[in-house]
Amino acid sequence: MHKCKQIIELTSQNIDTSIPWYTRMELKVHYLMCKTCRRYAQQLQFISKAMAKLDAHQLTESDCLSEDAKQRIAEKMHQFNLHKN
Repeated sequence: MHKCKQIIELTSQNIDTSIPWYTRMELKVHYLMCKTCRRYAQQLQFISKAMAKLDAHQLTESDCLSEDAKQRIAEKMHQFNLHKN
């Protein structure tokens, strides 16, 4: 049985490349027993899918913030930093 550190590495490999079926089964068994690794795998899968969608999506001008919006955000951040200190 693998330790969590090894499972994390194998989880990443499983998303990036093809791993042997028996290794995938070991991952699934470990996920059944380890809530932390299961969550890690779910989060990594979510991020991987989101990045694939982002790569496929061509940003248009309407997807970008207007200069007015950028200025309002900068002002709010500046105000927050003043109140924080």
